[in-house]
Amino acid sequence: MAIINRIENTASVTFDGAPVNSNSVETLLLLAPTVLKVVDKLTASLGEALTYTVTVTNVGLTEIIDLPFTDILPAGTIYVEDSFTVNSSAATPDLTGNTLTYTVPSIAALGTAVIGFQVEVVGGDI
Repeated sequence: MAIINRIENTASVTFDGAPVNSNSVETLLLLAPTVLKVVDKLTASLGEALTYTVTVTNVGLTEIIDLPFTDILPAGTIYVEDSFTVNSSAATPDLTGNTLTYTVPSIAALGTAVIGFQVEVVGGDI
């Protein structure tokens, strides 16, 4: 099924047997972005790093500005300092406990933001 991200409409009347059309009007729909997360390994040992990649896609026709991102790190892992990137550029998230947060400045209409970061597998109770 195709995503409908705009509604367009015109009206018409018939005058003296001929159609007379109005101007076309449109409304852009504010649609929630899609989010896809992948990890680079299906199995890991203690001490190994896992790389997570999160792709946020703006399916709307308007730019998304200041989009909050949150990721709760899995138990048994710790965040690898300076591993956070947005669109392949280094970025600095906030880390509170085991929760990473970051505000994505903008995602263009029909664009994507690719967020990447690593955690180290440490096991035990974290």
